[in-house]
Amino acid sequence: MALDLTPSPRPHGAQRMFSATTLVIEAFVVFFAVLVAHQLAPDSRVSTWVWGLLTALALVACSGLLRRGSWPYWAGIVLQVPTVLLGLRVGAMWVVGLAFAALFVYGAFKGRQLDREKDTVDARVRAAQGEDPAAPDDA
Repeated sequence: MALDLTPSPRPHGAQRMFSATTLVIEAFVVFFAVLVAHQLAPDSRVSTWVWGLLTALALVACSGLLRRGSWPYWAGIVLQVPTVLLGLRVGAMWVVGLAFAALFVYGAFKGRQLDREKDTVDARVRAAQGEDPAAPDDA
């Protein structure tokens, strides 16, 4: 199995929708984890806030860049590392961060597969209707 994270050509495809949704929700979770860490680790509040806010902002920025090629998907995978490592400050983030990492990776790869399958079905339907199979979707 090749690790193909080429973005789907669909403007509102499953790959981008799953990935962007996961990243934005993850950014909120990271922000709330930083609020928890603020109280749990009072001796390292500044580093926790810098770490958490930079991670949350990077997650949101990455979600907006998903249409620009495969590199934002790889960046999203890399951004899972600081999210999981927030477990050093908030123990629950070990589990939550790993869950989000698995969700993001699954959504990126499975969403791409779903978009390819939808493109195949659309091409078959267009061919059966006598239309140009390479024509873009209206929806």
